[in-house]
Amino acid sequence: MKRTGPLKRKTPIQNRSELKAKAPMNRKREKRSAPRRQAANDNRWRSEVYLAWVRTLPCSVCGATGGVAAHHLVGMYGLSGMGLKAPDSFVMPACDPIYGHVRDCHQQIHSNKALRDRQPAFLRDTLSRAVRAFDGETKAELVKAWRIIEEKEEAA
Repeated sequence: MKRTGPLKRKTPIQNRSELKAKAPMNRKREKRSAPRRQAANDNRWRSEVYLAWVRTLPCSVCGATGGVAAHHLVGMYGLSGMGLKAPDSFVMPACDPIYGHVRDCHQQIHSNKALRDRQPAFLRDTLSRAVRAFDGETKAELVKAWRIIEEKEEAA
C-alpha cells in the first residue's frame, strides 16, 4: 500500500546543543559484591598435608592408583552446602581427569545417588588408614570425624 503524503513526526526534532544541555538519565548503578571469602568464624579443619596424603591412596570407587583427587563429602550430615566444602577430615580419594586419569569417579560421586550413598563407607576406609598414619592434631581431627559419622549413622 502506497502512502499519499509524507510522514509527520509526533515530537519535534531537537538540536544537538539542546540534547547535550539536558541532564543524563538517572540510572542506578549495578551493585557488585566483593568476591566471597572464607568467613572469619568458619572453623572447618583444613590440612594440605592430609589432602596430599589422601591423593596418594587408590581411588575409593575403582581402585585406580594414579590421577587421584581428594574428594570432599557431598550432601551428607549437613557438612557442606552452597559454596561450602566439608572439612578436610571428611575427604576420600577419587580419580579425576584433572589429575590425569581416564575415569571420572570424582564427578560420578556427585551425579550418581548410589555412589553418594556409599560415601560413608569410602570415608571410613580412608579414615581407618589415616588414623594409623597420622598422630597429634591431625589424628584427633580424624577421630572426631569418625565419631561424627558413627553418630549420624546411628541416628538414621
